[in-house]
Amino acid sequence: QHVSGDIRLVLHAGAIIVTGRRSGESLYDFNLATYDEGDSFDQSAAKGFVQLHGLSSKISAKRDLGL
Repeated sequence: QHVSGDIRLVLHAGAIIVTGRRSGESLYDFNLATYDEGDSFDQSAAKGFVQLHGLSSKISAKRDLGL
């Protein structure tokens, strides 16, 4: 429904590669995507995400080590 903006492309040897995107309708927020002081992202939320995202690796490592 909301499609607008610019796309940068590289055309080479029959291939098309997207090298950039920009849109006024974008949901991207630079302040949420960085970890500098003063950004709007609550960095304490990252701990739970990292633990949850790494859970499968942790379980797999225990299995492989026979723990």
